[in-house]
Amino acid sequence: MLEVRDKATRSDERFSDRAYNILLDRLVRMHYQPLQPLNERELTVELNIGLAPIREALRRLEGEHLVSIYPRRGIFSAEIGLRDQQSIKEVRMEIEGLAALLAALRGTPEEHEKLVAMADALVQETDIARQIAGDAEIHSTIYRMARNSYLEVMLKQNFNLALRLWYFCNQNSPAKSPETVDHRSLVGAIRDGEAETARMIMREHVAHDSDRVRDLLFKSVS
Repeated sequence: MLEVRDKATRSDERFSDRAYNILLDRLVRMHYQPLQPLNERELTVELNIGLAPIREALRRLEGEHLVSIYPRRGIFSAEIGLRDQQSIKEVRMEIEGLAALLAALRGTPEEHEKLVAMADALVQETDIARQIAGDAEIHSTIYRMARNSYLEVMLKQNFNLALRLWYFCNQNSPAKSPETVDHRSLVGAIRDGEAETARMIMREHVAHDSDRVRDLLFKSVS
């Protein structure tokens, strides 16, 4: 009996992870608009996943500030505002800078060279969707190179929040043409072990991108 219950628990966890990943992607990419209601039972039918895993996934997303749950009122996609943008910027400047510093100190030569190749490819990219994917891959690689699992969790959560803001702004004020995404100076500093330089460049990168989003967000809400 205990073995059966353990298997059921593991199965629920796997379904919860699947529900979490699907809903995370939808929330970040603005499939659900800010403050849009999310119905648990409709999601169970749509995703073909049980109610318990759906609820667990939604609780995780609430903890990551992507969903708001109000007793007796319902579940909603999280609101977006200028204050959120500033708070995310302040956190990301510190933790992304730390990740870059640690990646310069702890990354292997093979990882450094892979990172350089990724940056060289990304700077040539002109498709916005592939730019987003390439930028996310570089950040994710730096997070792993930092070799701090606690930091990595924070980095991923805040990156998702920042990316959601960008999707919201682009949805309301689409970019006329993509900007070049150039991480070569950052990854060069990481490769060369210039930890403080890498930290400084990463902080500047986060600040620049955050300020662009702030300006777009201001246009969207004004």
